[in-house]
This record gives sequence, C-alpha cells and structure tokens, in this order.
Amino acid sequence: EEGHDHGSEDPHAWLNPDNAQVWLGLIAAELSRLDPENAATYRANAAAADKGVAALDAEIAGILAPVKGKPLLTYHEAFGYFGDHYGLDFVGSVALGDASSPGAARLVDLRRGIESGGVVCLFPEVQHDPALMEQLAEGTGVRIGGALDPVGSSLEPGPGAYAALLRKLAETIVDCAGG
Repeated sequence: EEGHDHGSEDPHAWLNPDNAQVWLGLIAAELSRLDPENAATYRANAAAADKGVAALDAEIAGILAPVKGKPLLTYHEAFGYFGDHYGLDFVGSVALGDASSPGAARLVDLRRGIESGGVVCLFPEVQHDPALMEQLAEGTGVRIGGALDPVGSSLEPGPGAYAALLRKLAETIVDCAGG
C-alpha cells in the first residue's frame, strides 16, 4: 500500500487497448533508434502485435457487451480506462485513488448506494482483503464477483499475459454482472 497514491491521475492506462497500440509503435521506434540493425524486426513485431491487440479488443468488447450500463463497484479506482473504453459503468470504489482505507462515512454512503439498487455487483481485488466487500454486500442481495487483478499479478508472465489480463477482467465481470 505504501507509495500507491494515484493522485488525480489513474495510472492504469494499460487497461485501454488503444493505449497499448500506441505504446507498441513508440517502443518499436525507440528500439529501432537504439538498435538500427534490427529496426525492421521491431517494426514487424509491433505491426503483428498491433493486429493482435485489435483482435483482442474486439473479442473483449463482445464479451463485455451484456454488462454495458450495469452499475459495478470495485475495491479501488483502477478501472477507469477499462470502463471508459468498453462502456462499463463503474459507479464507484471502496478506496479512493490513493488506495487508503475508507472512513465510516464513506462506507455508510456506499452501503446506501448498494441498498438503493445502485449496484449489481461488487468486485474485490486480488491485492486486497475481500472482507470489506463482503460486509458491504451482507444482507443486500448484491452479488460479489471474483477478485479483479488490474496489474495481472496472479497471471503467468510471458507473451500472452496482456491478453490473459484483459480476458480475465472481462470474464470475471460478466460472470457476476451478466446474469
């Protein structure tokens, strides 16, 4: 938790595939500058990856289509880029951008929102204790989804990690909110 202050900016920009596609070109350009002998390989790899991200983006949009507009609550504010890109309605989070523990007044406000029908699913996160989400949902009938992992810390590292990250987020959200 130390040093996890987002300030006014959401640092989870990788959760929007448009950003990933921009970064591919920038990374290929910088690698080409540093290693001109292999510039063609870097450009070709970036072009192939760009097509892969575009296909992944279309796949994820299809997976998430059934949950567009459904109000969702997450543990912390990590899903702005993802939600904006895919038309999801993240109505709030338990912890604010600095990921600090919420105070009693914030929990009361969240509970009122949940009880008023303003949320269909609560999502804990892999990096945080789910007990608070369970307490917020207790007696409301609101479902608790699987733990979201915005940084992919629970995934196997490697070439397929980015696709696995976005798929896992989408599938976890639909598993809870899609029904």
